[in-house]
Amino acid sequence: MQSVTFLVIAICIGICAYINTSSDKFYASIKAGALYPPKVKSGEYWRLLASGFVHINLYHLLVNVYALYNMRWLEGYLGSFRYVLVLLAAILGGSLVTYKFGRRNAVTVGISGGIYGLMAIYIVLLLKIPYIQLSDIIQMFLPTILVNFMPNISVTGHLGGFLAGIIMAFIFGII
Repeated sequence: MQSVTFLVIAICIGICAYINTSSDKFYASIKAGALYPPKVKSGEYWRLLASGFVHINLYHLLVNVYALYNMRWLEGYLGSFRYVLVLLAAILGGSLVTYKFGRRNAVTVGISGGIYGLMAIYIVLLLKIPYIQLSDIIQMFLPTILVNFMPNISVTGHLGGFLAGIIMAFIFGII
């Protein structure tokens, strides 16, 4: 059962609906918890996690929900509690790296840092299968990797989420 996955998807959809029914999407995304460095600097640290659930446009939401849905089996493999820990740690890791190394006044949203953390766990598991080659993994994830070269993509968020996923794999003894 992937109840956490579906709850996370529902939260993301609800927040996106709120933002898209607002007259000012930028203000609504800030109010909903977007990662906005000046707000974090003023003490609103909750944004480091909340921003993972905020999506401003429908395409971004659909891409991330689709990716999260396709990785839902990890909730069954890890168990809901460890799955949530990986997802939240990866969102936090992505946000922290973005806050530290990203653009100072950019608004950053989306759960892709969390998804990259789950991907890290998935890749670690694949590497443990003797007949899987690194080239197979690269080919499998190439479209996801190429996304990082599109405009307005938070590469820092993806990198931070991936690194947090690797750390969680160590903590859980998967590596």
